[in-house]
Amino acid sequence: MRRYLLKCHFLLPLNFWLSSLVVEEILPPSPFILSIVRTTAERPNPVSSDSLNTTCPFNNKAANLLRCGGNIFRLPYVRVFRRSASVCPQGVSGFPYINGIGDQSRVVLQSPDSASQLTEKGEMVLRCKVEGSSEVRFEWFHNGLRMFRNERVSFRNKRLQVASLTPADNGIYSCRAVSEVGVVDSTDNFALMLPSDTAARIQVLPKDTIAIKNGSAMFDCVFENAAAVEWYTQTNDVPLSNNSRFTIFPNGSLSISGILNSDEGIYKCVGISDISKEAPQQTYATRLKLAYIEGFSDSPFEPPISPDELKVVALGSQFEVTCVKPNGRPKVKIWWEDPSGHVISDTGRIRVDDSQLIVDGAKKTDTGNYTCNAENIAGQERTSLYFYVASAPTITLPPAGLVTEEGDTAMFTCEFNGSPYPVTQVRWLKDMKSYKEKLGFSSVYPHNGTLLVHKVVMADAGDYVCEVVTNGFQPVRSEKAKLVVKEQLKFVPPPVSTRLELGSVTKVYCKARGSSAPVVRWKKMGQPFFDWPPHIQDDNGTLTFKGVTNDDAGKYICIATSSQGIINASINIDVVVMPKFIVEPVDTQAYEGYSTMLHCQAMGDPMPAIQWDKNNIMDNFDPQRFHVMENGTLYVSEVHMDDEGNYGCTVGNSGGFRRAEVNLNVKSAEYYSPNNAGRGFENNDETTMSKTVGVTLGAAGLYMGLVIGLMVFCRMRRARKKARLLAEATAEVAKSENGALPNDTEMNPIVTKPLKDGSTTRSDNEAPSHSSGSHYSKKSRSSYDKAHFPRQELQTMMLLGHGEYGEVFLAKAKGIIDPDTELIVMVKALQTRDENAHFEYKREMDMLNKLRHENITKLYGICRETEPFLFITEYSDWGDLKQFLLATRRDNTRKGPKPPPLNVPQILGVCHQIATGMEYLSNQRFTHKDLATRNCLVTSRLNIKISFPSLSRDTYAEEYYLHRNRTLPIRWAPAEAVLEDEWSTKSDVWSFAVVVWELFTQAELPFAEHSNETILRLLNSGELRWNPPLGAPSALYTLLLTCWSISARDRPTFTDVVYKIGQVTVDSHL
Repeated sequence: MRRYLLKCHFLLPLNFWLSSLVVEEILPPSPFILSIVRTTAERPNPVSSDSLNTTCPFNNKAANLLRCGGNIFRLPYVRVFRRSASVCPQGVSGFPYINGIGDQSRVVLQSPDSASQLTEKGEMVLRCKVEGSSEVRFEWFHNGLRMFRNERVSFRNKRLQVASLTPADNGIYSCRAVSEVGVVDSTDNFALMLPSDTAARIQVLPKDTIAIKNGSAMFDCVFENAAAVEWYTQTNDVPLSNNSRFTIFPNGSLSISGILNSDEGIYKCVGISDISKEAPQQTYATRLKLAYIEGFSDSPFEPPISPDELKVVALGSQFEVTCVKPNGRPKVKIWWEDPSGHVISDTGRIRVDDSQLIVDGAKKTDTGNYTCNAENIAGQERTSLYFYVASAPTITLPPAGLVTEEGDTAMFTCEFNGSPYPVTQVRWLKDMKSYKEKLGFSSVYPHNGTLLVHKVVMADAGDYVCEVVTNGFQPVRSEKAKLVVKEQLKFVPPPVSTRLELGSVTKVYCKARGSSAPVVRWKKMGQPFFDWPPHIQDDNGTLTFKGVTNDDAGKYICIATSSQGIINASINIDVVVMPKFIVEPVDTQAYEGYSTMLHCQAMGDPMPAIQWDKNNIMDNFDPQRFHVMENGTLYVSEVHMDDEGNYGCTVGNSGGFRRAEVNLNVKSAEYYSPNNAGRGFENNDETTMSKTVGVTLGAAGLYMGLVIGLMVFCRMRRARKKARLLAEATAEVAKSENGALPNDTEMNPIVTKPLKDGSTTRSDNEAPSHSSGSHYSKKSRSSYDKAHFPRQELQTMMLLGHGEYGEVFLAKAKGIIDPDTELIVMVKALQTRDENAHFEYKREMDMLNKLRHENITKLYGICRETEPFLFITEYSDWGDLKQFLLATRRDNTRKGPKPPPLNVPQILGVCHQIATGMEYLSNQRFTHKDLATRNCLVTSRLNIKISFPSLSRDTYAEEYYLHRNRTLPIRWAPAEAVLEDEWSTKSDVWSFAVVVWELFTQAELPFAEHSNETILRLLNSGELRWNPPLGAPSALYTLLLTCWSISARDRPTFTDVVYKIGQVTVDSHL
């Protein structure tokens, strides 16, 4: 068999069909070795090595064909590995080399030139002739027994050398070629027949035979000068004897009938001399092989076509398909049958070339089942393919343009001539992009060309094109058909009930939209139309209250009118008085074993409830000793030392909440004096304490006198050095230009100490380090000078928690907006050395400094004159949205006033606000990365502001997960963000859908039944599936599903989200 060496010059792209797989775009030149070996029933397929690379996914299963250009080469077994990693420049020709081991081998006599020249005591050299690479090794056998090197036998490459020949060496010599991918045994062996005066001489050699199971086989073996001829099997030293299945004839021939699987193997014919008992016995081996035929593989055709697949061919074109021959013994014969069952010849328009079916100029009448038959003496296997000849499609009636009302059904039809479905199918395009059927919203019927759009929305407007597709022909497209949608008159969004603060100046909005501009007016139930008190003004749907009064409470109706009709929606407006402290709690000193009281009284409408907590933990009191009196005062009947701590008084009603925190200091009973009981910190025991202080100060006086001079000197020197460093510094807060950070950056606490004059001071460890100046640059100073706020004007109120940057806390900022106003703000501190955290801190600060939107928290100021850096943002009276939602739950066990749960119109209003804020943020090319209800603030008027507290270290630690050294909100983020760190506006859209889910579930934890590890696995496998929140309108849930699309490209933009939320309607009509 000739050596396989295929040289295929190619330029990109080149396709190979190998083992029913298409290998595309092999980079030139990319040389590969294909090692080839025969597959047999006795030997399993060898295991493939690693695939050569991702662009060439060759497979090692049984391969019969290699297509190079227009030629098909038949190969036995193929294994692929890379020979060279070199790559030539693009455009240079390459050579894929195929070096293999053939499926057949034979033994030939190399020396002497002919068998007649072989003599006793002479030398014989045999050669194993087989196609293969240099990595093939060889084994030699004599009458089926393995030969080994000795003083007369030697091996060299493919050669066997036997010296000093004797008649005992007579017999059958065979070889075996072994490579790393398989084994090939010789089929044409050499018989050594040295003449001898005393030994029996073979006249007729036994030949290898292939027989079928349960059939019969005959082995001829005739000797001259033989007293007897005996037969042996390879594994049995006892000669065979005549029985029901084995018959040895007088001439020495052997017949086997009723062949079993166990009969397969080597048989030895032994001739015993009748001249001399000392003469060597002459043995000649032969082999019995069982015939077999394997079934067709799962991919019996090349190019790959499934037997169940409909093969469509264009009318008049040429079609070629090769039937991949199954393994078998003896060689399998292939022929084809046409749909009528007739055997196809090797000539004519429809013909067969070996195992390849060729159809020239396909006609309609050629359609039908074509059957490939494989046969040998072991049996027959059949496989078929359905061959359909299709004609070119034409559009006979294109779709027509439509004008429809929003909410109606639109139907496009596209009539055509051509082959029937599924050979010919109709697809639709909208605005020249593929249009996919949307479950419940549209239906596409590809068999008849109909497109139905149910409940048309404004986004459905556009140009529609039908595309008729038939395999083998270019798609045919119709002209554009425009769908014009007349917008329905509706509220966007529907107005929701609200609460107004008594005496405040506020606005209530009602917006409507339609195909023509509507007129929007308000009406209060029980009052004449459009007759408003002087302090109320109605400006096309915006109801402005210039000083809310108690009479303003009631039911209001918003009425929108246009040429399309009239719609209305009703809401309730309650007038409330925010809670105000009458008696605000103050820091108190108590004595162990005695009683004390913490006073807290408030007023409001409705009357506010009062609730106390200790160290931010509700109900953390001993009911035997702690009592809340009717006026709100907390009475402690017997003070213990562990009662010391921070106490919070929270007052609230439906108008909002207020909170004050004080410190209770507990001293030992030995300091108790009736005159001091219950007083503040400034009224200490003047007897014992004064003595103690006097002695202490007297003993320390000398030391202080010596040290004070040194302290003054050091501070002056430090101040001069700080001024010089600040003037020379060039780096921004997070080294935003190159990402570097100083090695000696300090992490200092934030807690400030109130002084008697209201200012603050810091502890010594808050002094700036020598590296603190390196965080600043002239550019950063100039860009943030306007935002600078004096640190000493901040007074810490309470710690909210810890984030990736450090502490997040509430503080009072005096004069941050108005010189005479003290405002409660949220402060974020930078207390970490992590480079990524510094970068994100700087990014967040820059973002808030640039954003100006009513639904995003404002940046009020920055403190960066010393470490830790602080930035100050807006806060709300009702805190974060998650805590508000938790407070509305029925299972909330906290005492005190509970706000009512949000209804659907209110939830839609909240969703619309968040989407509007995120639309603005995304339009400014910013990404939030942590959108959740915990990071949104809510006011008492249900105004929403998107914020960035991200309390991932303690308060909301269970909602984050450490993955690859990054703390991530994996329950709120899509797979590409969690697994590939690809954060974008589309990942924020996913998070927004989770926020909507939280709103309807009252802040449940998403997938609370799954662990973080399970969530990560589901994200990785793409199996994370969201269920609709109860109570959500179907249109909103459909929007959420698109927001949760696995592919980011399939998710809507925030502009789309804002629009579609505005389209969601709720039954609010009277």
